[in-house]
Amino acid sequence: MQAGVELVRGIVDALNRGDVDGMLARMHPDFEWRPLESSPVARSYRGREQVRGYVEDWLNTFDSLRLDLQDPTEVGDRVLAVIHGRGRGRASGVELETRFCQVWTLRRGTAVRMEEYATREQGLAALRSR
Repeated sequence: MQAGVELVRGIVDALNRGDVDGMLARMHPDFEWRPLESSPVARSYRGREQVRGYVEDWLNTFDSLRLDLQDPTEVGDRVLAVIHGRGRGRASGVELETRFCQVWTLRRGTAVRMEEYATREQGLAALRSR
């Protein structure tokens, strides 16, 4: 397995355990997280404290949550991965299932940026544009 894919897999595994510190340990101190543009909280989160706040708020909206990394592809210093998410809302009890794409940028064994896209095709287009 390629090193970048393993790094991203470690981040997703940490999220699945609710281990925000373990996730952040794999990220550069100035890491930038860019959620889906359609998200009600769509803005850039930069640095460990902003990313921590965003992720903890997001995790706290679910009673259960599971993210599965599908079809990860490493291209140079970037990893493209489809994420299949399943969870149950804490307040509503509603079951959620979603699929979206993440494009991770890596440097020297650490994640420096992640952008989310609605589809794998949009993620691939973003990969090609850089």
